[in-house]
Amino acid sequence: MRKWVASTIMLVLITLYSACGDSATEITGTLPIVAGITVDSIASKGDTIVVTWTALTDTQIEGYFLWTRIKPGNPWILLEVVDQNIATHIADRSAYYTVMAFNGDNISSDTGLSANTRTDELSEIRQYFSARSVGFRIDLEGDSLISGNPSSPDFQQQFTVALDTPGGDRYIYSGTANPQLWPGGAKTSVSLSSGFVAPAPNDSTLWRDSIYFDGNFFLALDSGYYCKLNASNTDPDTLTMADTLIINGELQPIRNIRLFNQSW
Repeated sequence: MRKWVASTIMLVLITLYSACGDSATEITGTLPIVAGITVDSIASKGDTIVVTWTALTDTQIEGYFLWTRIKPGNPWILLEVVDQNIATHIADRSAYYTVMAFNGDNISSDTGLSANTRTDELSEIRQYFSARSVGFRIDLEGDSLISGNPSSPDFQQQFTVALDTPGGDRYIYSGTANPQLWPGGAKTSVSLSSGFVAPAPNDSTLWRDSIYFDGNFFLALDSGYYCKLNASNTDPDTLTMADTLIINGELQPIRNIRLFNQSW
């Protein structure tokens, strides 16, 4: 009976809200605002996001509406109606989440303070390239990339940009792709797959030891964090025929989540 009531209310609200624009902010009621909305960083994994919040125990309610949007300013989209203070969303990119309570046709007076899986932008790095291998690693605390010499055992690169043969094409190699040549690398994987969801960690067809240097790519770190990066370069210098590597991107700050939101 409760499921039928919730479904009926949701259909009525969707019809009503579609005529009013931003459904979660333009239509309000008198019930308390839901607090404690959180993305459960332990239960969430891959593209499966678990959202929890503080249950309303002092007010009679039938359940909760879970809303999502890609970025601030976008309309909230109704995802699910639940009767407990937890919901699961299989996402196709990182997003914001908020919750409202309902009882009959009455709802919360406003949306609760949202939680999100949004990524942290990494500072762009530019590195002169003259056919000599260059190593890179992610500074998780500083949200930046650091370059160095991969032949040094102390550098601990997470990926290396190098020529596949003398005078050949540039490739991006994982941290441990060639320990004889680059001894200090961390165990990582790289992927050229597209979209906003990095491949599953056990997908051996998409995660590789090396990929061609050009455009977007995913990086899986040994610590369980994921990055989405973009690789490009400047035009070669007319005298030296060398150019500059340009790498930027985003870091997913929640361990084991593989969702992103930027495209270049």
